Amino acid sequence: MKNKVLSFVICILAYTSFFYSSAQSNQDNLFQIGTKDSVYSNILKENRKIWVQVPESANATTNHPNTYPVVYVLDGRVHFLSICAILNQLAPDTVPEMIVVGIENSENRTRDLTPTKVKEARGASDWVKDSGGGEKFTDFIAKELIPYIDKKYPTTTHKTLVGHSFGGLLVVNTVLNHPELFTNYIAIDPSLWWDNEVLSLQLSERLSDKKYERKSLFLSIANPLPPDTEKDLNVLVKDTTYRTEGLRATYKFSKIASKATHSTLQFSYKYYENENHGTVPMISIYDGLYALYPWYKMSGSFVNVLTNPDTDAKAVTKAFNDRYKTLSNHLGYTIHPEEDLLNNLGFMFMSNDPKKSFALFTMLIEAYPRNANGYDSMSDYYISQKDIKNAIKYVEMAYKISGGNYHKEKLEKLKKK
Repeated sequence: MKNKVLSFVICILAYTSFFYSSAQSNQDNLFQIGTKDSVYSNILKENRKIWVQVPESANATTNHPNTYPVVYVLDGRVHFLSICAILNQLAPDTVPEMIVVGIENSENRTRDLTPTKVKEARGASDWVKDSGGGEKFTDFIAKELIPYIDKKYPTTTHKTLVGHSFGGLLVVNTVLNHPELFTNYIAIDPSLWWDNEVLSLQLSERLSDKKYERKSLFLSIANPLPPDTEKDLNVLVKDTTYRTEGLRATYKFSKIASKATHSTLQFSYKYYENENHGTVPMISIYDGLYALYPWYKMSGSFVNVLTNPDTDAKAVTKAFNDRYKTLSNHLGYTIHPEEDLLNNLGFMFMSNDPKKSFALFTMLIEAYPRNANGYDSMSDYYISQKDIKNAIKYVEMAYKISGGNYHKEKLEKLKKK
């Protein structure tokens, strides 16, 4: 019996997640990703193109403001679609739904994404003559872009910055010198060789800063060699040739950060032996988002409470309260249980554990008091208990909200019993 209940609950959880994601898709188009926008920057003295994707659930009618964390991605023209696709796969059961903001960096890229000015890099000087504008570009993000996004879109204060190559270099510079700007950082095979590994030199002194509390950095390292050659990281870091310069610099940074036990920064890195600098972004974004939200996915203990027939209704209520309190504490704003999840589980328990069903429908009404759905479901609970008086009471409450024929007809039938 326990195994059957477990399987059924898992199916309910999976179905709820799938239904929730599917319901967000545009009804007329299979794919509709992002809208073009732009911001004029007084700091940069130029117009900066951006792309923005807002979750479809922002348009849903709920009892709570539909606000979202924001992912800012550098080189948005290249990586915007990847992040949107990955979030569509992972949210909302593994990571929260998020707004995605892609920032255009196809022009003046070296200027905007390098934190220090150098005269020469990798044997040439012409291509780095405008380098060192990273701090100015960070000012643009902090003082102009983020306020613009916060004003125009339904955002929360929880923000993530993602960058690849030079973009990853700017991500790491932001972590070290402006950690307060974002909650999470994903640096994809960052160019930490820049300026004689200047950021690695800053790392040790910066990591003791208390600003790193509740800050996370995921860093990826790609294999710079052809696929049919050396893959062992321990061998590659001993190579002294130009071809492994970037890998060695990033690995050095990663070891320093990993050994900094005094730091409150939540740091993790991953080496991709079968991915090169050009192929590593997609898998890094997926793994990075997964690594940054280990506390978001439904834990085994939470599922066990729901599936164990020996747990009572109080335990179910506590499990929900504990989970969503944890999510709220991490994200910095109040998270409510998903309406469909509460509703589906409430009906699942109606026949074999009505007390749990009542507890779930009670939570549903408390979380969504201005939605008719919870009251309608509670009426079904009372019908199952042959309590017509209370069934009528809750249908009346649902009808008062919806004013629909369904509740009107249901109410008329109940009054005839």
